[in-house]
Amino acid sequence: MNMEIKARDLIAAGWHEGRRLGPALRRARDLESSGLERSVVLTQLEQEFPKELAVILPRYEPAPLAEAIEADTPEEQANVAIARARMHELLHIPVVQRGVIMPDACPTGGGRATIPVGGGIEVANAIIPGAHSADICCSMFASFFPANHPVGEVMDHLQKVTHFGPGGRPRGFQMTSPVLEEPVWDNPFLTGLRSRAQDFLGTQGDGNHFAYIGRIEFTEPQRAAIEAAGYAELSDWITRRDGKFNVLVTHHGSRGLGADLYKRGQVAARKWCDENAKDIPDAAVWLPGDSPEGRAYWDALQYIGRWTRENHALIHAALLRRLGQRALVQIGNEHNFVWKRGDSFFHGKGATPAWRDSEGRPLLGLIPLNMAREILLVLGSNNNDYLSFCPHGAGRNLSRSAMLKPFKDAEGLIDPSRVQQSLAETTGGLDIRWFCGGPDLSESPLGYKDATKVKAQITRFGLATVVGEVQPQGCIMAGESPEPPWIRARREKKARHKDERREGRAEGIVDN
Repeated sequence: MNMEIKARDLIAAGWHEGRRLGPALRRARDLESSGLERSVVLTQLEQEFPKELAVILPRYEPAPLAEAIEADTPEEQANVAIARARMHELLHIPVVQRGVIMPDACPTGGGRATIPVGGGIEVANAIIPGAHSADICCSMFASFFPANHPVGEVMDHLQKVTHFGPGGRPRGFQMTSPVLEEPVWDNPFLTGLRSRAQDFLGTQGDGNHFAYIGRIEFTEPQRAAIEAAGYAELSDWITRRDGKFNVLVTHHGSRGLGADLYKRGQVAARKWCDENAKDIPDAAVWLPGDSPEGRAYWDALQYIGRWTRENHALIHAALLRRLGQRALVQIGNEHNFVWKRGDSFFHGKGATPAWRDSEGRPLLGLIPLNMAREILLVLGSNNNDYLSFCPHGAGRNLSRSAMLKPFKDAEGLIDPSRVQQSLAETTGGLDIRWFCGGPDLSESPLGYKDATKVKAQITRFGLATVVGEVQPQGCIMAGESPEPPWIRARREKKARHKDERREGRAEGIVDN
C-alpha cells in the first residue's frame, strides 16, 4: 500500500516548489483517495496543474490609456494627475489590455492600482472585483409618467415609499419579489445571502444615492433622434403626450448584498493570484473568466444585476401606485459593473456603457450632474477610442472631507447656519429633502465638478449624444443623522461664551 502522497513526491516528479504546490498536492490526495494508482494520479494531475506553467508577473510597460477629460484649474489638474497615476498602476496588470478616464474622473481611496471613479478598463479573460468596487451595479433607473401631479405631492409620496440610510428595511416594512426565489443560492458566491437580499430590497443606502423628481419636454428633433436610434416605444409616447412627462430617477447599487459578493470575490481572486501570479496588489487581483471560480462569479454578478434592477423597479412601482399612475416607459443602466463584449470583460467604476446593444441600437443612458441640475438622457456614440464608455455623472475635484473643511470651525464642527445658507443659494426653488434628518453639504452642488464643463466634454470627445434633459423639481438623499445632543450642547455653550466675551469687550469700550 502506498503512503500518502507528499510534497516531496510532486517535486521529485517535476513540479516546482512554490504557491501552486499546495493546491496541486491537495488535488493529488483527492485523486489518490479515489483509488487511483500513483502513476495515474500524476498523469491526471499534470493535465490540471502543468509543471512548466510560468508565474504571471506584472508587465514592464503599462497598457495604453485614453483620456476623455480636460483640466483647466489647478484643482482639476491635481485631480486628473492622481487619477492618471492610479490608472497607470492598474495598466501594469497583465490581464488589463487598455484603459480610459472619463470627464467625471476623480480619485478614490485605496492603495496601488485602485481604479478611479470615472475609470474603465478592457480585460482579457478575467474579472477584477476591485475594478467594479464594493458598490456592485450602482445604477440609474427612470420611469416616465404623466406630468399632471404637483411636485410637493409627488415628493411626499416618494418620501414614504423609499428608504435611505444604513441597513435594510425594518421588519414589517420589507418588500418581496420573485427575484428572491430564483434558484441561485447554491452558487458558492451567493450561498447564505438570501436573507441579505430580502433585507436590503427596496432600500437606497447613503452617500451620493438619490431619488429625483424631474420634468422633461422633448423637442421634435430629439424625438426623431430617439426613433431613428430604434426606440420606437419612447418615440411613440413622446408623440402621444406632446413630449411632456414627469420622471422619477433613482440612483443606487446592490447594497449589502453586493458588498458581501464583492468581499467573497476579492478573497477568491486574492487566493488565485497568490497561487498563480506575483506582485499583484489587492485592488487588481483577478479570477480567470474561464475558470470554475470565474464562471461562478460571473453568474453571481448577473444575478446582482437583476436584483438591483428589481430594487429600483419596486420603489418606482410603490410611488406610482400611490399616485394612481403607471410607468409609460422605463429605462436604466449600470455604471459600476462588468460587461462581456466578445472575448473581453469591460469593467467600469463610474463609467456608463455607450456601445450598441444586441439589436444594434446605441445604448440609451442616464447621466446625472447634481441635485440642482438636469439629468441627461443620452445615446451612446460607441466611440472605441474611449472603450465606448461615457461618464456616469459630474464627479468631484475634492474629497468630501476636503470640500467640507472651509465650513468647519476651529473645533472641526460644521456650522449649520452656513450649511443652510449654501444650500439655499445652490438649490433655491427645489424641493430638497434629507431622509435621515440633517443636510449633507458634500452632496450639494458645491461638492461636484462644474456640470456645464462635464456636459461640454461629453460632446467634445464624442462620447454620447444628448437627446433629452430631465429638469430638477425635487430630490431626496440620505443626508446626515440629526446632531447628537452632546454636540448641540457643546456648540451652544461655545456660542454663549463668544457672546459673553463680545459683550464684555463692548462694555469695556463704553467705560473708557
